[in-house]
Order: sequence, then C-alpha cells, then structure tokens
Amino acid sequence: MENNRRRLPKIKTRPLTSTEKTLLVLLAIVLVIWVGNKFVIMKQQERIQALQVDRLEYETKIAEMNSVLRRENDIKAEWEQLTREKDEILSYYFPTLDQAQIIYLLNDMLPEEQVEIADYGFSRPDIENISEMEVANMGVSVPFSGNYDGIRDMIRAIELSPRRMMIDSLSLDRVDDSALNGNMNVKIYSVEGLAEADPNVIPIDVTDNPNIDTLFGSFPGFVADAPPGGSTDVPGDPDGEIEIPEPHGDILHSFEIRNYEFIPSHPLVVGSAVPSTISQHGRYGMRLEYRILGLDQENRAYVDISSQNIELRFPPSELYLSVYSFNYLPGNIGIKAIDQNGNDASMTISTGVPWIGWGKVSVPLPGDMTRYPLKITHVYYEVGRAQDDFGVLIFDKLEAFYSEHYGESVGDEYVPLQEFIFYEVQPGDTVSGISRKVYGTEKYASEILKNNEMKTGQILPVGKILALVKR
Repeated sequence: MENNRRRLPKIKTRPLTSTEKTLLVLLAIVLVIWVGNKFVIMKQQERIQALQVDRLEYETKIAEMNSVLRRENDIKAEWEQLTREKDEILSYYFPTLDQAQIIYLLNDMLPEEQVEIADYGFSRPDIENISEMEVANMGVSVPFSGNYDGIRDMIRAIELSPRRMMIDSLSLDRVDDSALNGNMNVKIYSVEGLAEADPNVIPIDVTDNPNIDTLFGSFPGFVADAPPGGSTDVPGDPDGEIEIPEPHGDILHSFEIRNYEFIPSHPLVVGSAVPSTISQHGRYGMRLEYRILGLDQENRAYVDISSQNIELRFPPSELYLSVYSFNYLPGNIGIKAIDQNGNDASMTISTGVPWIGWGKVSVPLPGDMTRYPLKITHVYYEVGRAQDDFGVLIFDKLEAFYSEHYGESVGDEYVPLQEFIFYEVQPGDTVSGISRKVYGTEKYASEILKNNEMKTGQILPVGKILALVKR
C-alpha cells in the first residue's frame, strides 16, 4: 500500500544570500517605521496640535482676564459713578404713591402761616412715559386760601421741591385786596415698580460708603482710619480672620418727636425747624431751613433741643451727629452745650459741609473732666461775618459710643465688652439673694462670684462694693 501511495514532490529550498537578508531587514525596519509613524507619531502630532490650539485659546482668555483685572479700578469707578447717577435720578421721585406720606410732605413744605389748606383730594394712580420710562404718578387737588405772599411762597415751594412734583393747573379767585381763594392741582411722580424702596421712608443715598466712620470711603484709593475707640486690627488676629461686628452706640436724641424750635442769632437770620421723613433712625429727622445775612459777629441758625435734657455725665469715646446735605455748603455745623458751672461751650463739628447725602460728623467734646456733666442744648449752622447763605440741612441721630460698645478678641471670637453696675452689700445679703434682688433669678450667682473674685461660701462683708453685669 505504501508503495502505491503517490509521493508528493519535495520543496527545494536554499539558504538566503546576504543581500536578501539585508533587504529583509530593511523591509522590516521600513514596516516598523511606517507602523510607528501612522499609529504613534501621527496620533501624537494630532494630540499636540489640539493641545496647542487649546493653549492659544486659554492664553487668549487669560490675556482678556488680565486686561479686565487691570481695568478693575476703572470699572469700579464707572460702576460707582453709574450708581450715583441712578440714585440721583431716583432721588427726584417719591418711592411710592402713599397718600399719608404725600400729605405729611406737603404739610411740611407749604407755608402754613400764610396759606390755609382746606383738604387734599387724590386721583387714581396713572402711568406716564418719561424718557422712555413708564413712571407712576398721582394727581393731588389742593384747595387753599391765603394772602398773595403766601400763595407765591407755596408755588415756589412746589417748584423747588427735591421730589418730582409739577403744578398741573392753578385757579385763583380774589376775596378782597389782600386775600385769595383757589385750587391747585399737583402731579406727584413715583419710582414705584422701578426701584426697590421702603414705603415708610424716603431714602436718599448718594454715595456707596462701606466705611461708615468716614465721609470719603467711596472714593478710590481711600484707606480707612481706625474705627471709633480703637484699631481695626484685632489682637491675636493679624490676618483679619476674626470678624468685628459693627458697634452701635446710645441714641441720645433722634429728632423723632417735634420737641425743638428754630432760634435765630439775630433778626437777619430766618428759617424753620420741622420734621422730615428723610431720616437714618426711626421715621423722622429734623429739617433745618435757613436764610442768613452775615452782618453780625455771630450769624447762626440755632435749633433748641434743650427740652431733651441730653446730659453727658462723662465724655464718651466718640459722639456722632448724622447730617444730610443737599449740596456743598460754605458754613459750619456746630453744637452748643452748657457745662456744670453754667458756662456755654460752642463746638464746631464740621468746618464747611464738603459732602452730599448723609454724613456722620464727630463731635469734639471737652477733655476737662471738671466741666462734666455737660448738657447739650442746641445744634446750629453758621456763616462768617459779611457772608450770606440759604439752604436746607437734615439732622438725625445723636449717637454716643462708650467703651462697652466695642469689643475684644476671645479665642476665635470677637465679643462686645460688658457694661457693669455697682452694688453695695447690705446686712443679711447673700450672693444668691443679690442675684435674685437685681436680676429676678438666682442663676447669676456664679457670675457674681467670678466677676468679684470670690469663692462659694465666702462671707459678704457689709459695705463691700460688687460689680454686676448690667442687663
């Protein structure tokens, strides 16, 4: 069987020559290079090109961001300017069409001695297009009677009002040679719906001032001084990580109640002192209107606040008066006081009025302790001899800061200092009994012991003076 099998021909081979071997090696090298180039190098180049494109995009964005950062101060200044312009525009309008507020302002504005207002009538609120804006408005009918000078002053007061008001119509009937009857229709404009506003007050904030203790905090490059009573650095906190709460002082007078009166220093000083809804504290401030002919040595428009009995038993760390100015003024603002010997003390608290809007003015009190207690009796605006001036100022809270209104750092917290009162130990007193007598509870007994460096069970000698936290 095996002999009958067909035999396959054998493949004849021969050894490769050196030339063939060289060619095969070169071919393998070429294949490796081609595969590496196609699947490795080309892919890497494509990736590198994509990364270069991304790098250019990021560099462009970084350049744009750096350009914006370099313009940060300019942008901030432009924003503040736009904010001031917006607030100035909004200050010309009423925040809301509130009838009670409008009646109060009209009563404050119109000359009540020369003109008698019978009543006020209000129309329904309406919308009017002003400078491509839809502005809310309301008509007010004002029937009146009075003499010629009073009616002229009434019309002038509407014209000079800092709020957007317009006399829509005016009718007059002669009663006799010195009296007129008539009716005036006034249109009141409001930013209701266009700007956020508190309907209870009329705020006017011209500058954005993050530094409450200075008038110039909104100006670029301003560096704030230390706050009242101490440095802005908290001991043990050089990096400023401890948050310092804003101190609040004692309000000595807020002009909330009309218990003050205008007093001129001589007959050529005329004016009035009336409530104003432009305020920083409470609902009302005090509006001082003045016209001064400076023909005397003392040319002052006084506001007598002596009925408030504002008495300083000792000088506070700081005393501030809030003053709103509608314009830059050449005169000085001052406070008049009487010391314990009955001597007058006039203190100039602002030389000129170099601000518009609210200013927080520091009162330089006498440092001589023998002059205390000191009673504050007047605020005033004055001009120099041979100077004339007229205008309006708004006065609000008179605020005193004492040491207890500030604080100290305790660990990672900044806590206000406590105010203490003194207690003289009486026969039969115990620490628990004193706590119950002063605070109405015995839970402060341990605090009394700690603050007076005493131990539990220690005998209280009669006449010992204890320091108790004021609550």
